[in-house]
Amino acid sequence: MRPKANFDEETDPRPPSRSQKKRDSHALQALGGKLADMPESALKRLALQPQLMQAIKDYKALSKHEAKRRQLQFIGALMRDADADPLARAVEDMEAGNRSQNREFHEVETWRAALVAGDESGLEQILLLANEEDRNALRPQIRQLARNARAEQEKNKPPRAARSLFRLLREIKQGKPINAADTENLDNSGDEGDQTEAF
Repeated sequence: MRPKANFDEETDPRPPSRSQKKRDSHALQALGGKLADMPESALKRLALQPQLMQAIKDYKALSKHEAKRRQLQFIGALMRDADADPLARAVEDMEAGNRSQNREFHEVETWRAALVAGDESGLEQILLLANEEDRNALRPQIRQLARNARAEQEKNKPPRAARSLFRLLREIKQGKPINAADTENLDNSGDEGDQTEAF
C-alpha cells in the first residue's frame, strides 16, 4: 500500500483549514511577542513597517495584563502583512546570542566564586585562554583580586574587587587583549594582611 502524500502549504491546492489559520495566527502572535521583547536598538535594524513598530512601542508602554494581551493580538494581526521569515530568523539569532551570553556569564561567575573561596584548581586552565605573554602578569593579579574580594566579603564592604575580578575573567574568556597597565593597578581594597595572605 502506497503511503499518503505529504502536502505542505505550497503544494496543497486546498485553502488552509480554520484550525490551520488559527495555528498560523497564534504563531504570528508569538513571534510578535518575541519581537516586543527585543530592545529598540535591535528592532530598528529590522526595518519594520511603521505601524508594526508603533504597535510594539505601544505594547512596551503598557503595564496591565489584559491591555498587553489585546495589543499582542493587534501585533499578530499586523504581522500578517509582514515578511515573517527574516523576523523569525532575527529572533532566533538574538535568542541564540542570549543563551551564549548566559552560559558565558555563569561560567565566569563559577570561576570567580571558586577563586574567591580559595580554590585555585582551575586557575591554570583559565590562564591558558590568555595570551602566553600575559599569563605571568595575570596570575598574581587574579590572586590579588581574589584575596581582596574575600576580604570584602568578610568585612561586608562593597564588592569592588569582586567586580574587577569578574571583569578580568570575562575579558580572558572572551580573548580580549589585556592592558599591561591594568595589571599594575590592582584593586587594593583589602588591608595589608589580606594582600600578603597565602592563597
